[in-house]
Amino acid sequence: MTSDLFLSTKDLCDLTGYKAGYYQAAWLKSHGYPYELTISGKPRVLREFVEKKLGLANVNESPQTKPDFSHWTQPKAA
Repeated sequence: MTSDLFLSTKDLCDLTGYKAGYYQAAWLKSHGYPYELTISGKPRVLREFVEKKLGLANVNESPQTKPDFSHWTQPKAA
């Protein structure tokens, strides 16, 4: 089962420069990437985190807006 949620084996190799899971995990740790190890010892890295860390915009995020209080008026002093 392939998922875009995690980096592929090739993506992980391209990012770290290593093929062996042990060295990939060491590289990820030294560069501040969170990861989980699979039962076989290979690191799993969320694609979304890598994209954010490398400065790519997340198109799924909705833009933040500020509330519009322009229709509110301040009470008049008596």
